[in-house]
Amino acid sequence: MAPTTPEFGPDIDPYAPYEPQRGCDPEAKPGLVGFRDLVLAAYPGTTSMGISRACGSGGQSEHKEGRAWDWGVNVQGQEHLADDLIGWLHATDRHGNPHALARRFGIMYMIWNRRIWMANRPDAGWQPYRGANPHTNHIHFSFSWAGARKETSWWKGPVTPDRRQRLAVGMSVDGRVEVFHAAVDQIYHTYQHEPGGAWSGWRAFGGPASATVALAASPDGRLELFAMNGGTFMHRYQAKVSGEWADWYAFGGGGDHLAVSRNHDGRLEVFASNGGGVHHRWHDTPGGTWHDWRPLGGPAGARLAAAPASDGRIEVFAMNDDIFRHTCQTDLVGTWREWVDFGLGGEHLAVARNRDGRLEVFASNDSGVHHRWQNVPAGDWHDWQPLGGPVSARLAVVESHDERIEVFAMNDDVLQHNYQVDASGAWRTWQDFGGGGYFIRGLRNRDGRLEIFANNPGGVHHRWQHQPGSTWLDWQPL
Repeated sequence: MAPTTPEFGPDIDPYAPYEPQRGCDPEAKPGLVGFRDLVLAAYPGTTSMGISRACGSGGQSEHKEGRAWDWGVNVQGQEHLADDLIGWLHATDRHGNPHALARRFGIMYMIWNRRIWMANRPDAGWQPYRGANPHTNHIHFSFSWAGARKETSWWKGPVTPDRRQRLAVGMSVDGRVEVFHAAVDQIYHTYQHEPGGAWSGWRAFGGPASATVALAASPDGRLELFAMNGGTFMHRYQAKVSGEWADWYAFGGGGDHLAVSRNHDGRLEVFASNGGGVHHRWHDTPGGTWHDWRPLGGPAGARLAAAPASDGRIEVFAMNDDIFRHTCQTDLVGTWREWVDFGLGGEHLAVARNRDGRLEVFASNDSGVHHRWQNVPAGDWHDWQPLGGPVSARLAVVESHDERIEVFAMNDDVLQHNYQVDASGAWRTWQDFGGGGYFIRGLRNRDGRLEIFANNPGGVHHRWQHQPGSTWLDWQPL
């Protein structure tokens, strides 16, 4: 019988990245020892065939770093035990997380009975294994470094929620919608063949693994994609309008969150946060080369939102768990004011523009969604007001065809929708819009219809209006 499973919440470790053996330190790592002892206690009559392997033996192997274990279980007579443990590790938990315990242990790959499963390609399932050893008398488990060091949630408890935005949506100049999803191994891309038409299907797009992504359009309409994880920041753009994409190139170091906005003259400006605060870089000329990164100050590790005010000055909002701060350009040259307190910390934030040009900021915390808006375009700010809605929600805001703001708020359990009923800023009550999920984005199609994209354990889904301002079609898998 499989080991007893602790009670876990919905937040979960990412899939283990592929980290092959690089050095040699055969001493058994604590995560392997703990996993070995757990499995042997649960399945009497099975054996350990070892964790460590001498540096000079054989070829490349995580055994030489003390982070692989061979569980002695034979396909003849004990296959049911192997199936039981694998089923336990790969089961979807009650929160909808697939391969939940394999992720919580930090298992990188498993080899058993001439097949291999790899965490960096989880949807590929079990693939043929053509190594010399068929692995019919043992299962090989290789662990990530985090799993080997007992730094994963099986050992450490609650996982810090992943608040990085993994979806980006935009529209090419010809009106076709393009969607990017940052997965555990790279970024994937799908697009409409024609405006409102059929989709291409998901295609590998390269880029950093487990990245946060943002999409923006240059002055001539070419889309530019920015992708950053904890170790690197990369950039890729359409080489021609509505056309093919240039290759990725390095754009900076790693960080936590990012946002992109447009200056009054069309120059893009990118903002990124890390442990040292907020940093930014910008086009020297519209669509041209990029200025070097410059520190901007602000909260460390902050979630970011940025938008131009009615007079063209960029305003930036930065929030972490403890504080919320705001800065803005003081002129069109790009001079910045000092950061000022803007509220308390929270989960997620978004910014939109009202019909008359006033910016409105939305933020979520454990009591729901709150909002604050400019009293006059480019002016001072009204106090925060509660808007209700789901607690600790990820947010998407879109301006409708008649310039009313619509808000979508999704947590792990529910997705709800609210919108302004008129230009005065009056709001209706929240309505259920679907189940919970991970990340959410929205846009307005060329014909004015809104379209929402969200992902959950079943993949990316979308939903759109029949007509501008009308009812919504049901969710469809993308």
